[in-house]
Amino acid sequence: MNVRLLTTMVVLGAAPLGAHADGLRPAPGPAPAAGCCEYVPAPDWTGYYIGFQVGGVWSDRHWSFPFAESFNTLAGQGFSHSGDGALFGGQLGINYQISHILVGAEVTGAFSGLDDTRIGVLPVVPLNRFKVSSGDLFTFTGRLGYVHDKYLIYGKAGYANASVDVSAFSATGISASVNQRENGWTVGGGLEMRLYSDVLFGVEYNYVDLSGDRFTAVTGGTTAGLPFHADINDIHTQTVVARLSVLFGPNACCHEGVFGKY
Repeated sequence: MNVRLLTTMVVLGAAPLGAHADGLRPAPGPAPAAGCCEYVPAPDWTGYYIGFQVGGVWSDRHWSFPFAESFNTLAGQGFSHSGDGALFGGQLGINYQISHILVGAEVTGAFSGLDDTRIGVLPVVPLNRFKVSSGDLFTFTGRLGYVHDKYLIYGKAGYANASVDVSAFSATGISASVNQRENGWTVGGGLEMRLYSDVLFGVEYNYVDLSGDRFTAVTGGTTAGLPFHADINDIHTQTVVARLSVLFGPNACCHEGVFGKY
């Protein structure tokens, strides 16, 4: 065999061994970025949440007099009310997500400026003034929804309770006023999105139907002590609110919202 060819082959084969022995190994490539391979769970709405809401409320109610008393002339006379106002309050709830399906329960409480005053609704007593107002609204509902990544669309239904104030004032100075709490049901729905990983924003609509009732009191003012009876029926209330909540759950902080992670 050609000596020079053999010598060349030996030198080329031994060079890597010599480089390894002298610490001349090629420089390693850059290390992978920290956290690049950490496990990030899928978007999960499971957990409990708390927040506040603000919006508007409007209501329709029917008023009738079962007897002829200080504010009407014939039994059965009546009229309809409609009023509107602002609504603000809060919500507390719990979610449990199964695949794309969300089930949960929620309690809400809100104060409202809902009131309506009517004057001259009965022709024979045109100066009498009647007022119906409601200062609060509480609900306890179940929720069922569909989750798509950062978004949730849901429906809700359950129990509703509100205070109802009824008052009347005659042109001759007679007055009557009574407050009662009314029970009923509510149904509604909404859309929520995760602004950040655990910050939720949504818009919601609710329809509330409260049971009618007879409001009973005695008169005051210039002629005190007379009986007062008014039937308030068909108490239908609707609300539209914007909601902001914070979600506390096992994966609430582990993925992106619409505006990124918080």
